[in-house]
Amino acid sequence: MDFANKVVIVTGASSGIGAASAILFAKHGAKLSLVGRNEQRLKSVANKCYEANGCVPLGLQIDLTLQGSCETVINKTVAKFEKIDVLVNCAAKFLIGTLFDDNINAFDEMININLRVPYQLTRLAVPYLVKTKGNIINFNENYTRIKAGYLPYSVSKAALERFSKSSAMELASEGVRVNSIQPGILKKNSNTNLEVRQEDRNDTYNTSNLEPEEVAKMVLFVASGLCPNINGANLTINAVSTYT
Repeated sequence: MDFANKVVIVTGASSGIGAASAILFAKHGAKLSLVGRNEQRLKSVANKCYEANGCVPLGLQIDLTLQGSCETVINKTVAKFEKIDVLVNCAAKFLIGTLFDDNINAFDEMININLRVPYQLTRLAVPYLVKTKGNIINFNENYTRIKAGYLPYSVSKAALERFSKSSAMELASEGVRVNSIQPGILKKNSNTNLEVRQEDRNDTYNTSNLEPEEVAKMVLFVASGLCPNINGANLTINAVSTYT
């Protein structure tokens, strides 16, 4: 897989699957726009990308839920690299919320970062992706248990799945592919942006052998041109575990 001269935007790039994907893209020659909220971790990932291919990434320490943030990501990426080939929407958040809450703040936050941000970034990136016949990768979930507290997160990710399929159909005629990856339980909760409670972390993340680096390999495969007819797919990568 050769991404030389390809421009890749990775959100959620400061940790977990986003960080692993960014570093692997760099090892395959990509020019990177890295988006994350934690400045120190983002710089660390950017340094590893630079060490991999000698190309200085564009690092954008930014909260994507703030007004104008998505526009900033697209505009600064194009200003530096002049094009966009791949958009990886990896930024996500997890909050506990139920129908018994006094407010719907958790639901609003989940919809905002897990659905609205990918929608907005996709909308803004489309004119550039059409020019490069590029592609978009979103992340759904296939392991969220149906239990009290998971409703807002589950709804936001289910909506993202439908958005991925619908946008794949809408953009197919323009030569732009949109796919989803559904990673199973990771060996550890390496994405610190997912605010998982300690009891859930112990119950869930210690039962799998799946590492972010393995998921990153699937990200690069889907983003590459090896199988150009993969479009509108929900691809699952999982590991056998004791999780039920």
